[in-house]
Amino acid sequence: MVEFGEQLRRAREAKGMTQQSLAEQLYVTRQSVSRWECGDRYPDLLTTTKIAQILEVSLDDLLSGKEMEKVVERNPVVENKTANNIMTALYAVALIVLIVPMLNAALTGNWEIDNITSTIIVTLISFALKVFAFGYGLVNAIKGSLSPKRMGAVIGAFFTAMCITNAEVLTRVFPPDILSVEFKNGEILRVAAIFLLQMLPGIIGALATFFFFIRNSKHKIWPVLIMLTSSWLILLQAVSTGTMLTRFNELYSLKNTLGLTLNIAVCALIIYQTITLLKKRKIASQTKTV
Repeated sequence: MVEFGEQLRRAREAKGMTQQSLAEQLYVTRQSVSRWECGDRYPDLLTTTKIAQILEVSLDDLLSGKEMEKVVERNPVVENKTANNIMTALYAVALIVLIVPMLNAALTGNWEIDNITSTIIVTLISFALKVFAFGYGLVNAIKGSLSPKRMGAVIGAFFTAMCITNAEVLTRVFPPDILSVEFKNGEILRVAAIFLLQMLPGIIGALATFFFFIRNSKHKIWPVLIMLTSSWLILLQAVSTGTMLTRFNELYSLKNTLGLTLNIAVCALIIYQTITLLKKRKIASQTKTV
């Protein structure tokens, strides 16, 4: 089977075009066309369609179904420049919001009760996972290299961190002495339901992300679970934000509301990323069966 790069080169030469002239019509650099022909990178699906139109060949002549899948799995999930810029900005802001308070507390020694708890190790693990998620996402978004597997690592780390954070919060809300009282009063089911509602979304989200983004599972349940989990987390974060705005003082509300709002934005971004990848894989699958 002739690879895409070779097919592209043959079609371009048959049309009597140079790499530079093709690049100019596509509004890309000559180096981009060269990388496509060498097989180092693939153009996105929209660009591939434009190439077929310019060279007057069918899309099937350029890409086989198998290669269409390679395009989807090797290229960034989000290829729209505007959407990628928004994603990059969101990762950057989230990273700043995470790191600046920690640095400030470390430099001034002004640690608050939320920073020093009996579960400090759990808190630091969650912090490290979020820093990895947003930092790794930011670097790859800037480079334009957030492929499905890399994006899966970012989303999976975020879901895991959310799960750990909720677990840590629950251990403070329900310490062993309170749990023993609740159990004696027959409130086991109520406490179990609270733990389930807080932790299950993160667990399901991380698991579904692994199978959908990283393992490229074709089962439809995984993207559905990711979107449902993200929607549920948005609801929980929105309720928490509303509670803080109405029940706590202004300073506390503003500081914590920013973090909760960012979590809502990240969950909304995850839904967008999931839908985008789902559409691209569907197009590749339809091409393969033609």
